[in-house]
Amino acid sequence: MVANLVSSRARTRLWIILVPLALLALAGCSAAGRFTAASGWSGAIVTDDVIYIGSQEADLLALNKENGAMLWKYDGEKDDNLEGIYGSPAVTDDLVFLGGYNGTLYALDPITRVKQWDFSTDGHIVGAPIVAGDTVIVGASDGRLYALDVTSGVEKWRFQTGDKIWSTPAVYESTVYFGSLDHSVYALNLEDGRQKWQFKAKGAIASTPLVMDGRVYIGSFDSRFYALDTDTGAEVWAAPFKAKSWFWTTAVSDGRTIYVGSLDGNLYALNADNGLSVWPTPFETNDPIISAPVLIPSGIAVANDKGDVYLVRLQDGQEIRSFSAKGHIRAPLAASGTVIYFISMNHSIWAADLEGGFWKELWCYDSKKSTTQCG
Repeated sequence: MVANLVSSRARTRLWIILVPLALLALAGCSAAGRFTAASGWSGAIVTDDVIYIGSQEADLLALNKENGAMLWKYDGEKDDNLEGIYGSPAVTDDLVFLGGYNGTLYALDPITRVKQWDFSTDGHIVGAPIVAGDTVIVGASDGRLYALDVTSGVEKWRFQTGDKIWSTPAVYESTVYFGSLDHSVYALNLEDGRQKWQFKAKGAIASTPLVMDGRVYIGSFDSRFYALDTDTGAEVWAAPFKAKSWFWTTAVSDGRTIYVGSLDGNLYALNADNGLSVWPTPFETNDPIISAPVLIPSGIAVANDKGDVYLVRLQDGQEIRSFSAKGHIRAPLAASGTVIYFISMNHSIWAADLEGGFWKELWCYDSKKSTTQCG
């Protein structure tokens, strides 16, 4: 598949990204026993006052939303050998859930910072956990999707696929939707894990489904982006949208338009009803997009793997503003109002206000030095 990409530069960039991903098990630990910084990327979860995010040092950080000061951390090496954190945490009023690359899901009390329970899979956890009512759901590289009781961590059910699960599941009404590297999208009954349907794509699926208005929108490593019926799994569009390279990231939507990035470096705007392009041309970032974009009042923010962050106008896909974090960005962007939050693989966690299309850096936290002074 790599040989079919449009340029030698694109092939080189793709290998830089995919070789570490394909060889996650070989990422290992450094000589000092710490998991290497190149081996994890966690998106931020933003609450009213706190940002929860996994650091490059495999620690769960709780940062002050306004100034980036560290409130507390769960030390991934001291407390548990998490090995790395790839998925974003999941947060409820009472617990914070964190998946470690060591294959264990942790439930932490955000007040006492004490672990309430943990659950070990038979693989590695790459996707993020999600919470639906009294159930927390997470996939693992053993090919299984696990559903656990939120309070106790007791297993409710598990579902076996044909390959690794790197996708973060999504819940819509009473159904769980997720992708597997076995090229399939699955729909399961939330209550008991019974399969409702399975859709077979032509490539592996690592992205999280976007589910809305009775449709599942998801991209694949076959370079196609699909719209499926939530009840039957049947394709809704006349044909899937075809990009120049693989889809890894999750799509976002304003209800009418689907916005999704590709490893070809383009951000696409697609009509939700028929899958046709909305913009005259896609927005080109000139480097693969793994990080999920985020919608804010002034447009859509998107980052590429080189560390460039762009604010793009929704009407026509034109650039409003750009910024360089000077380090790989692979975790999904997060937002609260006009402020975006993101992590770069140079140990920096950023908050920037994009109100009115301007770029105002609010703070930057260096997780290696434990300081709000980056660089």
